[in-house]
Amino acid sequence: MSSSERVRREAPRRMSTVVVAAVATIAMVVPSLAGAQPVAFPPITDRNFNIDLFEQPAVGSPRLIGMGGAVNAVAEGAAGLYTNPASAAVRPETTTSKFAWNVYFSSYIPVSGQDLNNNGQPVTSVRRSLLGAVGLLLQYGKWGLTLDGGYTAHEIAPEAGGGLGVRSLIAHLALARTFRNDDIAVGVGVRAGGLNVYTLDEQSQTLFTRAGASGEAGVVWKPRGQSFRLATSFALPFRTGPLDYNCDPNNCAGYILPTDAIVPWDTTVSAAWRIGPTPWNQHIEGTFRDERQLTIAVELALVGPVDNGYGMEAFAAKQLQVSGRDVSATPRLGVESELIRGWLRVRAGTYLEASRFPETSARPHGTGGAEVRLFAFRMFGQERRVSLSAAADVAARYKNVGVSVGFWN
Repeated sequence: MSSSERVRREAPRRMSTVVVAAVATIAMVVPSLAGAQPVAFPPITDRNFNIDLFEQPAVGSPRLIGMGGAVNAVAEGAAGLYTNPASAAVRPETTTSKFAWNVYFSSYIPVSGQDLNNNGQPVTSVRRSLLGAVGLLLQYGKWGLTLDGGYTAHEIAPEAGGGLGVRSLIAHLALARTFRNDDIAVGVGVRAGGLNVYTLDEQSQTLFTRAGASGEAGVVWKPRGQSFRLATSFALPFRTGPLDYNCDPNNCAGYILPTDAIVPWDTTVSAAWRIGPTPWNQHIEGTFRDERQLTIAVELALVGPVDNGYGMEAFAAKQLQVSGRDVSATPRLGVESELIRGWLRVRAGTYLEASRFPETSARPHGTGGAEVRLFAFRMFGQERRVSLSAAADVAARYKNVGVSVGFWN
């Protein structure tokens, strides 16, 4: 073997070791950062305010969490659910049948006393909480169809001065197709969701509910014979009717209700590179690629402003904390390496979570995870590999661990 060939084969292993070590260091340092002190905000005196509903921490599959959320350009099929509708039509560069399918189930284990939104108030409790996601992917020829949904429930602890429960359900339906010899994938979809906010007292009274939907679209460019990919995605704000409540909005269990609760627009641009023995965007004979490789992904996510927006946690304390008045930007970096071909993949990442609140600054996260092949079986004449994935996301006043069972691709 020539020296150049040896360097090329060893590069993924050496680079993955360095990057994983660097991100692991971030993950250990981040929790030691000083947390913000509780702040008192102006009391709510009328309904002239909107709740800013946004989501910036990496929540999704363990691959997404482990790579710091930077999977917009990397994701293939089910791994791209929640990020880019175009991924529904992106297949692995291996020999596959005209029809393919995939499923996954993920569960998340957050920690009590967290500051989920980086508002400076570590008051979120996960007592009686549940976080999970399921997804289904169907592919036929150049087409792909995905349906997935995620459910979250958390409590804003009474020590915050309030005591509210918040439940949400978000579902995505996406249809995608590839063009130009599969070099480009384009997808469109709909995200729909519902929100339920209720008190934590014995009566557990619902304050208000909210339901709506919005459109989303995405593109992935993966030029044939190259080892890089570019992607972008965009989601419109939720379109909804008025808040739904069955009480006096000026005195509902002691709360003055907002005029609206708004999910803002968001957009992402990303790029990814793969270092391995063969070009990334190249057909490989066989059902599985099984190559030792290193994939590096970078991404910038933007979340739009909310007019007259305020935070949910302060609302629980019957106070107003300004939130989401400007566009917020979150840069992300993720790596993935298949260390043991066909058996083990490791992931790591970091991202700088933007603050939607004037009292706090951007918050760094360290992430990591792994996917282990468990066993294989044959179905309809094709080998299927079942794998177990796990990931963690750690930051000041925030910790999240996720596990998932799905198919190895």
